[in-house]
Amino acid sequence: MPELPEVETIKRGLEKSVVGKTISDFDCDWKKMINKPLTEYRKVIKGLKIEGMRRRAKMLIIDLQKDWHLLVHLKMTGQLVYASKIKCVVGGHRIAEGYQCLPNKFTHATITFSDNSRLFFNDIRKFGWMRLYTGLEVQKELENMKLGPEPLASEFTLEYLHTVMKKRPNNKIKQFLMDSKVVVGVGNIYSDEVCFYAKVKPMRKVKSLKENEIKLIYKAIRTILEASIKAQGTTFSDFRNADGEAGGYSAKLKAYGRYGEPCKVCKSEIKRWKMGGRSSSYCPKCQK
Repeated sequence: MPELPEVETIKRGLEKSVVGKTISDFDCDWKKMINKPLTEYRKVIKGLKIEGMRRRAKMLIIDLQKDWHLLVHLKMTGQLVYASKIKCVVGGHRIAEGYQCLPNKFTHATITFSDNSRLFFNDIRKFGWMRLYTGLEVQKELENMKLGPEPLASEFTLEYLHTVMKKRPNNKIKQFLMDSKVVVGVGNIYSDEVCFYAKVKPMRKVKSLKENEIKLIYKAIRTILEASIKAQGTTFSDFRNADGEAGGYSAKLKAYGRYGEPCKVCKSEIKRWKMGGRSSSYCPKCQK
């Protein structure tokens, strides 16, 4: 699943292509992807111009005229492809030939613009969605999700981190970092990297953290996510940025996905720890 830096990269890439365009048609062949009848989508958004694109947590918000909005989540295998006669912009999960011969068998929603360019929503597993809301409905939907602050926003402070840690003392550190009600966007990849940066093992309990470790965790969240956004995300087998290129942060990873490899700092073998359906990589020597 794309994490915060990847979704931010997609937003920044796609908004260059779609903001200012007028929607002439909408189509969807998967009812679970949308929250209203297809006829209502067409009635509402045809003729509306895209005024902007935002991100909240791992979701994209496409702002339309007349206070209508499309809330988009790519989930595990979603991909957005903007295609015109002169360019093709791809963002999200890498799908073999996913941006060729569009629409294809993975295409489940299509926005057509007045200049005949189109925005395709491809999804292999069909978990992603594109929901149509008014401004008030978007606000209520986001409130119902009880999302924590954005990690790079001013409200995410060291004091805030202390407060939420006191409420979750028995959480494992990795579990705590990945909880979107604590802070959004720190998923499986970046929680491993934050733990490595802060030199703490992911399976430790929050209440075991010392003050200097908490400060390092706070600094790591902001530093690592900022660096990943600058590098346009992390790539393994699935993520592509909005230009269809691989994200550049993977070369900088110290822990995630490096199970069995030597630590880049001390050369000890990177170990793996499983938490539910997730696995975490860490260095048994660098992390305490």
